[in-house]
Amino acid sequence: MPRFSSFFKNLKPPQLIILGFLSVIIAGSILLALPLSDQNGQATSYLDSLFMAVSATCVTGLAVVNTADHWNKFGQVIIMLMVEVGGLGFMSFLVLLLNMTEKHSSFKSKMLIRDAYNFTSFSNGVGLVKSIIKLSLVTQLIGAVLLSFDFVPKFGWLDGIWYSVFHAISAHSNAGFDLFETSLFDFRDNSYVLSIMSLLILSGSFGFIVWFDLLNFRKTHKMTLHSRLALHMTAILVILGTFLYSCLNFKNFDGHPMNFLAQNFFLSITPRSGGFSFGSYSTSSYDSLLLTMILMFIGGTSGSTAGGVKTTTFGILLLDLRTIFSNREKTIYHERRVPRKTISRVYEIIFIYIAIIFTSSFVLLITEQLPRNNGIEYVFFEVISALATVGLSLGLTPELSIFGKILIMCLMFVGRIGIMTVIYAASRHNRIDEELIQYPEEEIVVG
Repeated sequence: MPRFSSFFKNLKPPQLIILGFLSVIIAGSILLALPLSDQNGQATSYLDSLFMAVSATCVTGLAVVNTADHWNKFGQVIIMLMVEVGGLGFMSFLVLLLNMTEKHSSFKSKMLIRDAYNFTSFSNGVGLVKSIIKLSLVTQLIGAVLLSFDFVPKFGWLDGIWYSVFHAISAHSNAGFDLFETSLFDFRDNSYVLSIMSLLILSGSFGFIVWFDLLNFRKTHKMTLHSRLALHMTAILVILGTFLYSCLNFKNFDGHPMNFLAQNFFLSITPRSGGFSFGSYSTSSYDSLLLTMILMFIGGTSGSTAGGVKTTTFGILLLDLRTIFSNREKTIYHERRVPRKTISRVYEIIFIYIAIIFTSSFVLLITEQLPRNNGIEYVFFEVISALATVGLSLGLTPELSIFGKILIMCLMFVGRIGIMTVIYAASRHNRIDEELIQYPEEEIVVG
């Protein structure tokens, strides 16, 4: 036991975060592999169970078996619990447990909170985590109640309430899991359900820092630069996305403006990590697929249940490009200068994301058998969806080879944990103080 305890004490916060998620995945995969979880009472192959556990815990939604057809109520509850834990973050429950067993929050628990939610300081970390859990549960409860107004009359009290709770949790966690076999296809003309699901996805993708600022704005009359940029970028992406999808889909307008607006509003939100759909993306036009992949790549806001490079990352990129084109040296937003260190981090994240996408797609193009008449978009779409923890698919996931499933699982895991968290966890040494060593500077011709 002393060795076991010292092992955990020596782990860095990013390593503890990874270990926490792995623990949930392993426990969930074992339960899903049992005959107890299957509709027909048969054991599911461990690889498929592991894939589903990774997808649920990493709130992605990609599936090798149909959630509604394959799993019974017990299996579906296990998936829902993994989605909840994965969405809120395993570290939330660990930090609360540590707080209950200690009189004061330890420095390490504060570090865990900061790294798990991308907070910039340690102030009142445990209080923030409690607020995050309360806010999430209240939002999910409101979403479930609103969905029940439509689901209960359709499916009866028991199934209606169960479907309402499951989909409220799945949507708010940006997980994309559903119990309707064909996602939301049966609700494509139901503007009420599409709107509620869209708002639940949006609420989860805002990020906990943004919600904290919004809820305290009346008291403080202040908002962090992070929240300003996140809300600004979210508004642009939703409005512009809705407009572009409306233009692309105008040929399908059926004369019902509310349904048409709700559909395209939903389409602008679900690719940014929601993962739900009301139609097959395999029949979408190339321009629509490209727009969807761009939105998947951008994703939601830092510290949220969403994936992608994040709205603030993309926002700072646009701000810095504006600075470059206007021949200025400092990147300014709302009368605040963005630190050069942050801008460098933006380019690092985007470059690593693109490198992973191209490398993984290249590997899958070699290992997987593509259906006839499908181009490389068939693979690129799946890779971006996995890395950005979206869950949308052109149909490749159920047909993946063993190697393909392992690769997609790794992409989902890295996408949920965060690329920089994985890099910090893998690094052997702490960052060296570069001020101690100064090397001569020399220009290199670029461009």
